[in-house]
Amino acid sequence: MSNQSALNRPITTFLIGWVLALIIALTSACGGSSNSEAESSIQRVLAGERAYTIEDIESIKPSGVKIVKKYDVDELPGATDARNVIYNKLDYEVRFYATHEDAIEQGTLYADSITGDDAVVIGDEVLWEEGEKDRRKCSRAAGTPHSGCSYSARYLEYVIRGNMILFCEGDESSQAFENCNNLLALLEPV
Repeated sequence: MSNQSALNRPITTFLIGWVLALIIALTSACGGSSNSEAESSIQRVLAGERAYTIEDIESIKPSGVKIVKKYDVDELPGATDARNVIYNKLDYEVRFYATHEDAIEQGTLYADSITGDDAVVIGDEVLWEEGEKDRRKCSRAAGTPHSGCSYSARYLEYVIRGNMILFCEGDESSQAFENCNNLLALLEPV
């Protein structure tokens, strides 16, 4: 009986190890949903009858919003206005279109191109060059000279509300969405 027990020991050890690995993998997969839940709680595109204008942004200046730059939108299809804005020491870009449909149809390609980890923020493939340097940030290790700069997207996410596209800064996607939400809350207080 002890011989059979000795033969089963490696199989038992293997099965226990395999079951533990499976449990760890399933726990990790389930535990990782909190970040995606935070991202999904904010809708990227929300239709609405409201037509936003720069006056809406100017009306929230008392809350600490500062309009720092106006962009020339002649080369940005469908856009009627675009501005660089600072709120809570974070950069935002806001673009206005005639309608919600215009914002989606003409603005989404340009928005997708400058946001996220695969954003195009330098070089010949930048779709809209106006304000290009405002849409990127320099990431480099401590002690690295400026020439060692690696450019990445300043705006990780964007939201479309009515006829407006709002680009938001953040170190992670969920943080960028939260920053969008913070600025939008000023425009539509509950």
